[in-house]
Amino acid sequence: MKIMPLSILFLSVVVVHPGCSTTPSISYSPESAAEAFSRFSSLEGDWNSTPDPSDMPPSIVNYRTIANGSAVVETVFKGTPFEMSTVIFLDGDRLLMTHYCAARNQPHMKASEVTKGSVYFVTDHVTNHLDPGDLYMGEAEWIFTDENHLTTRWRTFQDGEAGDPHVFNMTRID
Repeated sequence: MKIMPLSILFLSVVVVHPGCSTTPSISYSPESAAEAFSRFSSLEGDWNSTPDPSDMPPSIVNYRTIANGSAVVETVFKGTPFEMSTVIFLDGDRLLMTHYCAARNQPHMKASEVTKGSVYFVTDHVTNHLDPGDLYMGEAEWIFTDENHLTTRWRTFQDGEAGDPHVFNMTRID
């Protein structure tokens, strides 16, 4: 039978070459996703943000929980034309976020790694991104130092290339 060798070939491609997928794997448990979301919920309030390198001015970052505790909104550069919001939420056992960017697009990201001290997000897809070569935020990481200190790292992508990270060191105000 000729069907059997084709089936074996197909299975060997799927099993031997799992890296062919364009979607990064997720390395955390459903419990970790829920725990990570609770970390974001605990950020409620205002934070002083100092960028590194200092090519951007210091700012206030606000975190607030909305929608009966189902989402956390991060707002940066509030009251300026460059104000941006990021909404972090659970979708079943996945931790997701949508970043409403000053670049006028909306990267939708999923947590690909959750550890005791950090959450790392990668792009799932980008809406309102008509030219694939245009700039978008493609990676984001929250590093939870302690209850009053936080670092975020954002990385842009353009023409398929990763840019330098934008690092924001934050200290709780209230």
